[in-house]
Amino acid sequence: MSVTVDELLQALHAGVAGKLDVSSLTDAIEALVEAQPEDSRKAIHAYTGDERLRLWALGLLGDPRDFPVLAAGLADPELRSTALEALAGQPDATRVDEIARSFLDDADPMVRSRAVRMVAFSARPGALAVLSPLAQDPIPHVRMILGWCLGGLGDQAAEPTLRTLLADPDEQVRAFAAHGLRRLNRP
Repeated sequence: MSVTVDELLQALHAGVAGKLDVSSLTDAIEALVEAQPEDSRKAIHAYTGDERLRLWALGLLGDPRDFPVLAAGLADPELRSTALEALAGQPDATRVDEIARSFLDDADPMVRSRAVRMVAFSARPGALAVLSPLAQDPIPHVRMILGWCLGGLGDQAAEPTLRTLLADPDEQVRAFAAHGLRRLNRP
């Protein structure tokens, strides 16, 4: 008997609610989505459970037809972080980067850190200029992610910001900035 995407999403919802290890469920969903993208897409759109899980699963598909649904999720502060993550799988990198940049100053630090990752990953022109001000973010987690991500840009102009983060009062930020600096200077 084969399991469906809907059944897996329901089990994932229960597992997350029960604070269980759900890695095997997420792996199973990812495999099913990869093997049967169109059937999975229909099932995910029909899923009426947790909207965060539905957006997450749509993100696995990376189907441009789902861009409007994922973008609509950005309007809800409760869904924003998940919707932003799901958009990362979309093929229109320019549009995704523009959206991610618009959330670098979001009130939610998790959204800001996710936006930092997305902008740094795409490394589109001007990425360093929009990311560097986050070295002053009031939340250490955001600065920590910034330190790591700046190292991945491969732009030596990121070094002054990384050096600033090396002097951060937070130990984790300093550690991630050091890793970022090593990544930046790796041959």
